[in-house]
Amino acid sequence: MTVSVVIVTYNNIKMLEMLLSDLYGQTKQTHRIIVVDNASVDGTKTILNERHPTINYIKLEENQGSAGGYHTGIRAAVQDSDFVWTLDDDVRLSTDSLERLLKGFQKLELSYKLGAVRSTGEKHYALEPTKLEIFPWRGTLIRTSVILEVGFPRQEYFLYGEDLEYALRFAKKGYLCFWIPSSKCVERRDEGKKKGKIFARQFKIYAAPFRLYYAFRNEVAIYKEYRDAYCLFKTLLYAAKLVLYFSFCRNENWLNQVKAIFDGIKDGLVGSLGINRKYVPIPE
Repeated sequence: MTVSVVIVTYNNIKMLEMLLSDLYGQTKQTHRIIVVDNASVDGTKTILNERHPTINYIKLEENQGSAGGYHTGIRAAVQDSDFVWTLDDDVRLSTDSLERLLKGFQKLELSYKLGAVRSTGEKHYALEPTKLEIFPWRGTLIRTSVILEVGFPRQEYFLYGEDLEYALRFAKKGYLCFWIPSSKCVERRDEGKKKGKIFARQFKIYAAPFRLYYAFRNEVAIYKEYRDAYCLFKTLLYAAKLVLYFSFCRNENWLNQVKAIFDGIKDGLVGSLGINRKYVPIPE
């Protein structure tokens, strides 16, 4: 069985190279590694060309976010592989991560209509494979034939939520995804998140307005499209809590954060997707 890896990267060459080292050391070798570069300016192209010439490197002229990156990468990967393994550029793998995913898939597909399996992180305590309702890109192995049946990730989500919509599309077709506890894929950063506290309860939240905008816009649009009133209500309730939190804390950026939440909800409800030039990603 052949496996193509898809990694979407943006200005993160140091972590990306560590991930590539993990991939080279896998007990089950991949068919090819596809790196989609979202217009990085940190020398990613030069370093990959010099140190990793066998990689299938695709540089986008403009940052198209995770949605555009995975759309491009997965389209390239399905051409000649049985499976597509999606990875973020900030993860580390155990040496047998891929081997154990493949073995888990083969075993589970005897009993289930299986579309994908996923590695676990450090805080996953189940010892046996368990069903996963919503799968993100990080550490997920997807059968190519299923991708060709359900289609590709939707580019118009730009950033955040496109993996949620993709998983819902899988579920609508009756395909299941399972955690494989023996396969490890560990995230090394909480991108863009900061700690907050409401009524002595700590949580992590996006701080940058552009992150808040796309996160709420896309969740609202997705749950509205899939007519999931309960999840839509939960998203709106969480938005209300964050508005109260930002209004109470009043940091130097709180007005922009609150505005981003309201703009995201409004655009999500009317289905205004794509890149919003008012909320272009900026370095943090």
